[in-house]
Amino acid sequence: MASEGVVKDVGEIHARLLDHRPVVQGEIKCFIREFEGKRNHREEDRLEAVLGHAQQMGQTIPTCTRLMEDNVTQVTANLSVATSMCEKISETEEKLAKADPLKDRREERKQEWDAFMSDQFGRSAEVDREHEILCDKIREQHRLKEELLKEGKVSLP
Repeated sequence: MASEGVVKDVGEIHARLLDHRPVVQGEIKCFIREFEGKRNHREEDRLEAVLGHAQQMGQTIPTCTRLMEDNVTQVTANLSVATSMCEKISETEEKLAKADPLKDRREERKQEWDAFMSDQFGRSAEVDREHEILCDKIREQHRLKEELLKEGKVSLP
C-alpha cells in the first residue's frame, strides 16, 4: 500500500512538473483569439481603403475620358505640325550636306595632315635609331678605353 501511495505521489509530481499540455493549450487558444481579432480589424481597414480608392476612381475615370476626348484633336494637330517641321529640317540638312563645298577641302586637309604626321613619326623613329646607334658606338669606345687603361697601354693626359 505504501508503494501505491508513493507511485501516486510521483505521478502527481510528474504531472505538475513535466506535463505542460493544459498550460500550452491555454496559451495557444489565447494567441489564436488575439491574432484573429487583430487580423479581422486589419482586413476590415484594408477593405475600406480599397472601397475608397474604387469610389475615387469611379469619379476620376469619366473626367479623364472627357478631357482626353476634348484634347485628342488638338494633340494630333500639334503632332502633324511637328512632323512636318522635322521633315523640312531634315530636307534642308540633306541639301546642305550635299552642297557643302568646304567638306571636300576639309577632307583633303585632313588627309594631308595625316600624311604629314605619319612622315613626322617616321622621321622621329629614324632619329631615335641613329641616336641609339651613336650611343652604342660611344659605349663601345668607352669600354675599349677602359680596357686599355686597365692594361696600362694608354696613360691619362
